[in-house]
Amino acid sequence: MSNMRPSQQSVKHKCLICMLLTDSTITMKAAVLERIGASPKFKIKELPSPAIKSGQVRIRNYASSVSPVDTMIRQGKAVLASAGLSNQIIGSDFSGRVIASKSRLFKEGDEVYGMRPIIKGGAYAEELVIDDDLVVLKPTNLTFLEAGVIPLVGLTAYQALFKVGRLQAKENVLITGCTGGVGAAAVQLAQSMNAHISGLCSENHRAYANAIGCDVVIDYKNQQIPSGARFDLIFDAAGMYTYSDLKHHLAEHGLFVTTRGETNNIKGIVKTAVDVVFEPNMKFVFVKPNAEDLLALKGFIERGQLKPHIAHTFSLEQLTEAHRLMKKGGFVAKIAIDIS
Repeated sequence: MSNMRPSQQSVKHKCLICMLLTDSTITMKAAVLERIGASPKFKIKELPSPAIKSGQVRIRNYASSVSPVDTMIRQGKAVLASAGLSNQIIGSDFSGRVIASKSRLFKEGDEVYGMRPIIKGGAYAEELVIDDDLVVLKPTNLTFLEAGVIPLVGLTAYQALFKVGRLQAKENVLITGCTGGVGAAAVQLAQSMNAHISGLCSENHRAYANAIGCDVVIDYKNQQIPSGARFDLIFDAAGMYTYSDLKHHLAEHGLFVTTRGETNNIKGIVKTAVDVVFEPNMKFVFVKPNAEDLLALKGFIERGQLKPHIAHTFSLEQLTEAHRLMKKGGFVAKIAIDIS
């Protein structure tokens, strides 16, 4: 039995509670997706802070973004990623500060950025816990808000061009949706290779397309790709076209790389997989977050070769409004979510 009097035990218990409160945030604010469907509905809730395991870090998240894939998941149109997501936290991009670490790679106070796997989500929250191989130090020349919009689009573009598309210096490249998040990142990365870049976008975005590096801009609504144009790489960043639509514009040994395929249902997924297997010039990119590619992006950013562009900024409480704007479209660059 303890020799302490009840009053002494009470003091001890209070001290333990104080230690716990100062060690971590007991709860966090998060935007919870209440239902999957065409009309976005997020609700701000106070939830327990996520537990941290060996090889992980807990991050105070300051920024995220809204991307087309987020809206697809929210609407239930991404079969593999949307299953069972009602009353869950979605979102992939994050940028913030390490507040607890069980990793040998990071310490408390490190400023980091990264991407959570799309099928797991969790970035629309004040805090998140993530494996240390999915996060790297934030580019030194970006704010948290800027760093929070680049991981998903940057990794998608980087993997599409260099890992799947095998882009070489001075090649001819066609990029659809060249003023969207992924497309704009792809234009800048291709420009770093001195590629000759043709971009498809709407006429009212022509100036922006030229400004980020397109040599030729084609208004996809009113212009045709020149019949004799041939490209070493066609990157369908917008997911608007099929391989059959554009294969006649491929140079010998050219590649068609798409972000979308048919992923709205199991039949479409199977068809996309079959096309990739039996069409050697067609490739599909599904972004895979990893530290190696995030470090590569960081290099492009710090050399000034890749710059995030933010069109609109919303708070976490305005996430529903942000998703409505993404669905509406008609703007260039990215939607940022400020969680600071």
